[in-house]
Amino acid sequence: MNVLIVYGTTEGQTRKIAERVAKDVSGRGHAVEVHDAGESDANVDLNAFQAVVVAGSVHQEQHQKAIKNFATAHSKQLNSRPSAFVSVSFSAALEDTRPEAQRYVDQFVELTGWQPRMTLLLGGAVRFTEYDYFQEQVVKFIVMKRGLAADDGGDREFTDWNALDGFVGAFLKSAAD
Repeated sequence: MNVLIVYGTTEGQTRKIAERVAKDVSGRGHAVEVHDAGESDANVDLNAFQAVVVAGSVHQEQHQKAIKNFATAHSKQLNSRPSAFVSVSFSAALEDTRPEAQRYVDQFVELTGWQPRMTLLLGGAVRFTEYDYFQEQVVKFIVMKRGLAADDGGDREFTDWNALDGFVGAFLKSAAD
């Protein structure tokens, strides 16, 4: 099977996730291409692929514009083949805010017209070392408010890699059926 992975990233964690998906898909014997929706080469012919995985992160309660544009422009093609959506957010990492993370996906689906066969809510990362002072203070407040250690100023990853691996396996199985 030929699988396309399209991602949108702000701080790099979703790119890391897309690369992990690609490695997993390839390791299971499938051909794979990875494209950044924010780059000009993201204009790919979906007809060359039997399955598509789209991954996008949430910032300020919205998925990246490039991912929204990609899903909207290709919604008919995405709906006509097995497709999956990985939504990456801090809200997805915490049990009490997962409904919020699901709302972001619901809004995305309604806006774009794409109905992915499967979706995964996946925690992202905080990268204090890359934030300016204001961003760092805001993120620290949010992280500390939710009871997670953030006072050391170190970067922290919230991605559940096992959940991602299981999701990829389930998606490939369903795509082959």
